[in-house]
Amino acid sequence: MATERFVLRPWRESDLDVLAEAATDPYITSITTVPATYTTEAGHAFLRRMTELSTGGVTVPRAIADRVTGTVVGHISLRLRDLDLGRVGLGYWVLPSARGRGVAREAVAGLTDWALNQLGSWRVELCVEPWNEPSKRVALSAGFVREGLLRSWQVMGGRRSDVEMFSRTRPLPPGLPQIR
Repeated sequence: MATERFVLRPWRESDLDVLAEAATDPYITSITTVPATYTTEAGHAFLRRMTELSTGGVTVPRAIADRVTGTVVGHISLRLRDLDLGRVGLGYWVLPSARGRGVAREAVAGLTDWALNQLGSWRVELCVEPWNEPSKRVALSAGFVREGLLRSWQVMGGRRSDVEMFSRTRPLPPGLPQIR
């Protein structure tokens, strides 16, 4: 799976240095399974977990790698638990050293296009903490629509958190009523 500038590919053992860098970002480690205290063993455990999630059909986890250099600059994934209901959840993080270059927007738009056009999902959901203005901008620039605030929606960083729900949907087939 690829976008103009990035390849969204499975994680590899050669990506351990990226996990070490990600572990230095307190935000990434507070809301993801990237180990807060990085060790090579913890990095391998993360890679095993990504493989297990992918093999088990639970999640489609991908490293975001530069198409030219192969350098991994982030992570993106689709959670498939509600695919049978026509919807998937999307999450991502970008290394601090790669932020501000449109990485997240391009990866989010690319994986969302794939989910809607190839995977068969009708809806892709992205939950963003209310204070996270950069992620809100990513969602909107990738074609998502803000739907509202979901109070006490999920645990993030060890505490119950409100989130703003954004979604992008596939158009309904012609002839079906569009309910708005």
